[in-house]
Amino acid sequence: MRKWSLKARSFAAALLVLLVFLPLTALTLERAYTSSLTQSMQDQLRIQNLGLISEFEVVRGVIQMPETLFNNSLNIPDSGTYALISMHRLPLWQSESTLHWQKVPELQRPAVGEELFLSKQINGRTFFQFSYTAEFEDRELMFPVTFHILMEGRLFDTELATFRYTLWQWLALVAVVLIALLAFSLNAALQPIGDLVRQISDVESGQTRRAEGNYPPELEHLKASLNHLLDSEQQQRNRYHNSLGDLAHNLKTPLAVLKGNPEIPTSAHEPLEQIENIIARQLKRAVAGVGSGWQQAEPLAPLLQKLINAMAKVHADKQLDIQLLDPSALRLPGDTTDLMELFGNLLDNACKAAKKQVRISLHLNSQLCIDIEDDGPGIPADQRQTLLNRGSRLDTYASGQGIGMAVVSDLVAAYNGTLLLRDSELGGARISLRFALPV
Repeated sequence: MRKWSLKARSFAAALLVLLVFLPLTALTLERAYTSSLTQSMQDQLRIQNLGLISEFEVVRGVIQMPETLFNNSLNIPDSGTYALISMHRLPLWQSESTLHWQKVPELQRPAVGEELFLSKQINGRTFFQFSYTAEFEDRELMFPVTFHILMEGRLFDTELATFRYTLWQWLALVAVVLIALLAFSLNAALQPIGDLVRQISDVESGQTRRAEGNYPPELEHLKASLNHLLDSEQQQRNRYHNSLGDLAHNLKTPLAVLKGNPEIPTSAHEPLEQIENIIARQLKRAVAGVGSGWQQAEPLAPLLQKLINAMAKVHADKQLDIQLLDPSALRLPGDTTDLMELFGNLLDNACKAAKKQVRISLHLNSQLCIDIEDDGPGIPADQRQTLLNRGSRLDTYASGQGIGMAVVSDLVAAYNGTLLLRDSELGGARISLRFALPV
């Protein structure tokens, strides 16, 4: 499963909030505008209804309305605004705008002194209806008359559609601006974290030894703790080197005295030599890298080239063809002395065993791979597993190839690597080293 970066997570969370907030805002504004537009429609129809009532007269039981009404939209056929007057459900009068109506619709009537505002369907079209019932006196009789004003909903819908279009245009513009501001603010807010991550990567790759720069207070403490850890780790390694160097010196002096003592029998010289070699080997193992994540990454090609130049001089009599295949600038986190010891022993063994050719190959797959091959006699297959077993001496196989292999095995193990013994295409042995890639 892919892991999202902190910046991507923050941006996705903010974008999700934005995507939820903007539609809810649009819905709220649209509802508010619809409510306001409906109220405006009701007020408009109320005013038109009052104008209709003011023009209505009853003289001796006869309804009188002017030929031309003050509201001109009622004088134009199919104008979208219509007026009707009824009494006890019986139509008394209708405006010229209803001229093309084939049938007068049945409309609800409010009680005397009350008004009614609603939306209804008439002949498949939406209308807003405003009705008011008033009482009139004629010949000392009171009779109720209901005044109806109808307005087609298309006018309302047109205004609402225009508002929606304008609203979403502006919201889209606001969304673009907010997303740009969001990306800018996230970059600005998370930039110190990115800077610190890059500094840590530089420390891991060996380009620098400490995290530098000014950071916000929240990260300044982390930077200080990181530098303290790096300093402590380096001081600890220095103490180990110094202490073990002193130990080696203190042990080698009595051994030298013993070896130079003429009273020591000849048969004791070889055990003393073995003790001296064991001390040197164990001291080298103790000061080797122990998988620390803060070791400086050493470029392999220059280091190997130095060793190739040295081996060419040491084995000049063999006139060896030593090739280095390095398709990319690969690095291995580790102590320079450890790596020189590791590859120096392997290359020296290969040169001693080789007839004419030695090849060093560097490549990457899921691991960092280093292969050292020669065209010598090789390592018998029945001895390879024995050579790789823990506790077995790796310097007991084929003559001329065993020197320093114990140190090699210890160093590879100290750096959490693996050591494989195989046949080479060149005809001899291939020593394959595999190390995990730096995180």
